Amino acid sequence: MDNEQTELLDDLMTQLSHSQVDLVMSTSMQHYNEARNIVKNHVVAGISMGLIPVALFDIAALSTNQQLMLRSLCRHYNVDYDSHRGKLLISSLLSGSIPVLLIMGLSSISKFVPGIGTLGGSSSVALLGGALTYATGQTFIKHFSEKGSLEDFMPEQFSDFFNNELKKGKEFTKGIKSEVIA
Repeated sequence: MDNEQTELLDDLMTQLSHSQVDLVMSTSMQHYNEARNIVKNHVVAGISMGLIPVALFDIAALSTNQQLMLRSLCRHYNVDYDSHRGKLLISSLLSGSIPVLLIMGLSSISKFVPGIGTLGGSSSVALLGGALTYATGQTFIKHFSEKGSLEDFMPEQFSDFFNNELKKGKEFTKGIKSEVIA
């Protein structure tokens, strides 16, 4: 082979290599976006469940919603799902947000008060339920994208991340809530 053919071959190999990298990056980004859509769908469901006017039933519905989200994320990341372990991990993760959980519980209980209690409680539970669902989902996306599983998930290692995502989740939920209501 002469110099010109060698240069052409090198150029083609370089282009092929770049194309492969672009394809891997695109596939990875698509996978991540699909995971975010799973979370977004469950945040919308969480907001809707927060609007249920029946006190305490809303919290049970939110808990079920988070379990379903975790199961969907496990399926998406090819992680073995165990419902008992999932419940324990979510409970442990949420326990780092006791003040938020107390406010949500009190808001749910306030639905026993006709009128203003129902409206105020529903709004608060919807916002906090959506935000908690968002933070939980983002935390598991991070863990699973780093090749983690339910077996090696340590909630205490994610407490700072979870609390940061909870703040983002409140803003995210406000945006979603205004989209849903509009």
